[in-house]
Amino acid sequence: MSEIKSGELKRELGLMGVITNVLSISIGSGIFLLPALVYVILGPSSILAYIFCGLIFLCLGLCFGELSSRIPDTGGMYVYIQRAFGPMAGFISNILYWLGVGVLACGALMNALADIAGTYFPVFQLTWVRITFFGAIIIFSCFLNIKGIKDSMLFIKVLTWTKVVSLMLLVIFGFTRIDPANIAWQGFPEFGKIGEASILLIFAFLGGELALASGGEMKNPSRTGPLGFIIGIVLVILAFCAIHLAAQGVLGTSMLSNQEAPLAELAKALFGEVGFLIVLALSFIAVWSTLSSILTLLPRVLYAGAKDGLLPDVFSKIHPTYRSPFVAIVFLGFLEFGFAASGSFRYLLVLVTGASLLIYFGAVLAFLKLRWNSKNQDPKIFKVPGGNLIGLITLIALAWVFFQLTNKELLALGIFILVLILLYIPVAIFKNKKLRTIKKNI
Repeated sequence: MSEIKSGELKRELGLMGVITNVLSISIGSGIFLLPALVYVILGPSSILAYIFCGLIFLCLGLCFGELSSRIPDTGGMYVYIQRAFGPMAGFISNILYWLGVGVLACGALMNALADIAGTYFPVFQLTWVRITFFGAIIIFSCFLNIKGIKDSMLFIKVLTWTKVVSLMLLVIFGFTRIDPANIAWQGFPEFGKIGEASILLIFAFLGGELALASGGEMKNPSRTGPLGFIIGIVLVILAFCAIHLAAQGVLGTSMLSNQEAPLAELAKALFGEVGFLIVLALSFIAVWSTLSSILTLLPRVLYAGAKDGLLPDVFSKIHPTYRSPFVAIVFLGFLEFGFAASGSFRYLLVLVTGASLLIYFGAVLAFLKLRWNSKNQDPKIFKVPGGNLIGLITLIALAWVFFQLTNKELLALGIFILVLILLYIPVAIFKNKKLRTIKKNI
């Protein structure tokens, strides 16, 4: 008898795969700019913003870890919200996630890749070359993804661990050249300044939770999901802190005049002019790694929505040989290519941060609701000690961050959600009609 039931995805993703996806998505292009941007605001006390932001994301990691143990299914944040609050909340969060966050982020990342390549190879500034490049990336990613998450993860692991190891080597070399005066404590800064710097950092941390979207393909998901995600978040926090300390310790106040490329300046200080090429190649790998993880995981969210009957059934189709959600993969591949090639994603990027925060807010509310409604606690479920308090603290922190968004971002998000609510009405009518028909035929 086959180990895989008909209509199920293959369980091929282990603990290291989840950790890798968290690192892949969270340690992206932002890390090459953050040290200088944070230093401009906080100066020598910059590490405080990393600690403050790290605590917020550690709380999020604990909440999401417990959710992934309670609901070890494909879909990640979407499926947690849908199970807690019903189909309408599920419909909104599903489309908000894969379209309002994922597809737009992919469009931006593909263009970032072409821009990085264009700094050394001017041919990438030509429109037809960029479009061909985008097409090649999408075809390659879709091919690996359709063959199964195991093949995609092999490529992602190579990119991610090349990026992580290279950055850590840069940090280690940097620590040998630190000037203690550059990191000397000079008093506690204003809390408002810490908040301002933390906003930048929170935006950089966004996305790692997508690693949980592959719950239906994890081995022992009730353990693999929470453990892998929490370990990944802790490693990201430590990596961000170490990279900043190396940059600040070596460059000091010179970061103020090198705000656009602090890590390039760090590499130059350590390795001379060849350092620029090292960081250029590393930034290309970092962006490609992040993009590859999103391209691999995002179709799982669309697939989960279709499987739950909130989106057209065709997106829940599984490849008969490879057991992958091939229709969702191909559909999103076309969509991502179209947005990247046309440049239309730029007009909608205003949605990304707000949509991410709203989904986080919904998932933490789901965490609290499922905890309060759970009478019979399965001993196998990972349960966060003091989870109710952690959940409430996390909601307050997210609300504070959310209202730091601009009026333009809030308006765009409000309009998008209103459109999704209007779209849900015919979906609900069709679904109810279908259920009545099924009951009549029984």
